[in-house]
Amino acid sequence: MTLSKHGPGGTEVEIPWCHALRCLRCRGPLVSTSGLLRCDECAAEYPVDDGIPRFVSRDNYAVGFGYQWNRHRLTQLDSHSGMPISHDRVMGASGWSADELQGKHLLECGSGAGRFTEVLCETGAIVTSFDISSAVHANAASNRRFPNLRLVQASVYDLPFPEEFFDVLFCFGVIQHTPDVERTFKTLFRYLRPGGRFCVDVYAAMVAYTHPRHLLRPFTRRMPPARLYSLVEQTVPRLLPLSTALSAAPAVGPYLARLVPVANHRHLNLRDPQTIRNWSVLDTFDWLAPRYESPQPRRRLERWTRDLGLREVSIRRHRGLYVIHGVK
Repeated sequence: MTLSKHGPGGTEVEIPWCHALRCLRCRGPLVSTSGLLRCDECAAEYPVDDGIPRFVSRDNYAVGFGYQWNRHRLTQLDSHSGMPISHDRVMGASGWSADELQGKHLLECGSGAGRFTEVLCETGAIVTSFDISSAVHANAASNRRFPNLRLVQASVYDLPFPEEFFDVLFCFGVIQHTPDVERTFKTLFRYLRPGGRFCVDVYAAMVAYTHPRHLLRPFTRRMPPARLYSLVEQTVPRLLPLSTALSAAPAVGPYLARLVPVANHRHLNLRDPQTIRNWSVLDTFDWLAPRYESPQPRRRLERWTRDLGLREVSIRRHRGLYVIHGVK
């Protein structure tokens, strides 16, 4: 079974991987019919939105993420910045190499605009990437050139994939922004085969990493995305120079800079002023907009990995994150 979509110039393009998708209701295989995916076993139907199978409603808790990633589709792509920032983060945190990933079935959970999707596709892995938000369309616009990319819009709690199918599991910047972080973490591993490798990150608990944005979020997370974005766009140019000046103070600079609720990527050595501003606007909005944000303590993460019987587990602190990787 193949699913047809319109490609550049209106030509028909085949997506031969749709046979691998499963019905959310009965787990039966899906077939394409009249621009939909249909389950022959229970007659459930799922829309196809610009070539991307959609298994969630348009109106969901991640609407703010869709807004930000479609506004900043290119900002964090290595191919746009000319710097290997996303590449170094993926490979440095996971310890994986391109040779290890080539030809492997890899599940990327919560792709956003596709900054990490690009890196993963370049390894030659067969990358299945999903996001609950409309950010999948930003990802498609940037990365559809990769023949080894499969994009789906779906919820982590209800994925249209066979269980224990994927060789590699990758999830950065996602699980703290879901309604139930423990359920999210444990659900992901249903789709990783025994012996498969994983790398997941999560915000570190506030007892270990405090930030004044936590005082603002009760107000900002309720604001319409467009209004909040406008406020962030106006505020960042005023606060970013202050944050940069404070961060330069000997010894205590990083701690003082945290007092200013604006994202500062001084450590990335970005040089173009517009690029610096764009990264700051994007990540400041990313701090303030999500409906959910639940940083986690290390002991809880250790318990979850024990509950799942994961092996060779490493939990490392990197700035405000814990990075967990190992083997199922």
